[in-house]
Amino acid sequence: MISLARYGLEESVGLHVILSIFFWWLSVILIVIAYRYRSLWNVGDTPWTFLFLTFICFAIRELGHLNGLPLIGSIRYVFGSWSAIFMASAFIFLYLRICQRKKDSMVMIYTPFIFVVLFPVIMLYLYLSGTNISSLKTIMGNIEGIVWMAASSLVIYTTYMLGTRATGGFVQVFMFFQFSAFAAFTWKLLGFIEGLGSPIPYSIRELVETLFGLFAIVSMYLLIRMLRKLSRHIHSE
Repeated sequence: MISLARYGLEESVGLHVILSIFFWWLSVILIVIAYRYRSLWNVGDTPWTFLFLTFICFAIRELGHLNGLPLIGSIRYVFGSWSAIFMASAFIFLYLRICQRKKDSMVMIYTPFIFVVLFPVIMLYLYLSGTNISSLKTIMGNIEGIVWMAASSLVIYTTYMLGTRATGGFVQVFMFFQFSAFAAFTWKLLGFIEGLGSPIPYSIRELVETLFGLFAIVSMYLLIRMLRKLSRHIHSE
């Protein structure tokens, strides 16, 4: 663990945070690259949008580690909650499109954004009502944990259903997204267990959080590789 408090950085900044920041910003780059091949995956633009928002929101969340102010920590948890909402939404849309053969509707598209608005509203209400900044950070952290556990549960289910209907490289893509969701759920569950008074070695939570980002990167890499291979196959015919 690197002690950076004297530089005004969060005390918990360590190698896992540096890796996490790198992983999630790399994921942003990968989703942009993959988007170039979107025409080869007939799922519409909505899942791509939500996946991009998932990665960019969590990447911004991780940058919040570089500042130790409790208020910044609270804002970081808002971005984390947004990321969870968008990730669940992306796979719900994929499930509805691929498994249920349903088309996107305006209500379905805007519903995630309605949920997203709730988190800054809750934070602003607590802040203006005089909640202590440290307590505000704790509350927003607990909210983020609940949201991620619920969202990752949805992702685990939808990726399972998608994987059972997928063929070729898509099976691996959905499998690693499911691994990422399992890691996210475990990461937040360990945090709640620790909050209840049962000591959890911080190194274990570090490892699980790092795996969360790593599995996300592997998923995007596999998706890009598969779409590129398909593109080469189409153009060679």
